[in-house]
Parts: sequence; structure tokens; C-alpha cells
Amino acid sequence: MELTWLEDFVALAETGNFSRAARARHVTQPAFSRRIRSLEDWVGTPLFDRATHRVELTEAGRQFRPAATETLRRLHQAREAAREAGSSEAT
Repeated sequence: MELTWLEDFVALAETGNFSRAARARHVTQPAFSRRIRSLEDWVGTPLFDRATHRVELTEAGRQFRPAATETLRRLHQAREAAREAGSSEAT
């Protein structure tokens, strides 16, 4: 599992559109789609319903979203804390 997969998941959940989410993530749409598929393979179930014009979260996706968002938030906090600790050690 890669951190970018979680970031991609959140972007797609927010936009509901593969092309817009890929653009926001600065990646081609085919590469973005592969990363979403890789995340779904890792989770073991589809996270998005692609049958409609607007991509919607499946029930599994709705269950997964809060954990993905919280994981990203905590990782960014941990990175900032480590950077602050590192900068105070350097002085």
C-alpha cells in the first residue's frame, strides 16, 4: 500500500470524477485509474461504483474514507513533528 493511493482515494471521493481527480493529483488519468485499482486490490473490494456518470463510493468506500482521511492527517502531523524535532536538533 502506498501513501499516494490514499491521497488519490480522497481526491476521487471528493471530486467524484476520475479526470478531475487525476488533474488535481498531477497524474495522467490512466495512471490514476491504475493506482485506484491497486488500492482496491489491496483492500480486497471495490471502493467506487463506476456505473454512474459521477463516480460514487460503495458501502466499503464509505467505511474506508474516514480511516483514509485520518491516516493521512496523522501521517502529515507526524512528518511535521519530526521536521520540528530535526530542526531543533540542528541548532
